[in-house]
Amino acid sequence: MISTQLTIDLLYFDGCPSYRQAWDDILDVLVEEKVDAAVRLVAVEDPDRARELHFAGSPTIRINDRDLEDYEGDGVMACRRYQENDGKGWPSKELLRSRVKSAL
Repeated sequence: MISTQLTIDLLYFDGCPSYRQAWDDILDVLVEEKVDAAVRLVAVEDPDRARELHFAGSPTIRINDRDLEDYEGDGVMACRRYQENDGKGWPSKELLRSRVKSAL
């Protein structure tokens, strides 16, 4: 198993139907790639917190504080869509795998 200082944050808000799929896919990729990482769920509860965190919508995934799609805009309380995954509400495993590998 690869051991590193890899931290993955999954930011979400209650009511988001997609963050559970993203969570499962993150864990699958880590197991498949044999990577040890700290994975944290971060609840974003209101617009003020969304602005503070530059929340790109739910679910937002950051690996070592880097957004998967390099989002740097204002924080929003909205459902996020990942165009690279046919507009689904979670990123593809391929994108997750690529970002995990590049963070190592």
